[in-house]
Amino acid sequence: MQGREDSMRQHDPFRPRVEPTGAIYDAFQNEAAKRKERKFEEWVAAEIEAVLGCAVEQAQKYGLRAPTREEVERAERYAMGSVDYGAKWSFGVVEAMRQPALPSFTKA
Repeated sequence: MQGREDSMRQHDPFRPRVEPTGAIYDAFQNEAAKRKERKFEEWVAAEIEAVLGCAVEQAQKYGLRAPTREEVERAERYAMGSVDYGAKWSFGVVEAMRQPALPSFTKA
């Protein structure tokens, strides 16, 4: 199965060729392959969870800031409707990972 997945990645014109974007795209694609088995709400949540989990791992691996769930969801909304939806989503997540964390304001 791994050989087939590698072959599909090589022939996917939308798959980003740089990391960590490629790994995040692959996490999305692996989860998207299960869409037929799930209801809409389930697969949307599962894809966001898969992308977030992968992004957190990749952030640690590459010394980047881990994105928030809100940032992953924002990047997904930005990518909606694009022919390269998965790639655009992945690049949006990595762009957020490269930004400094916004300060949180708490009441003392």
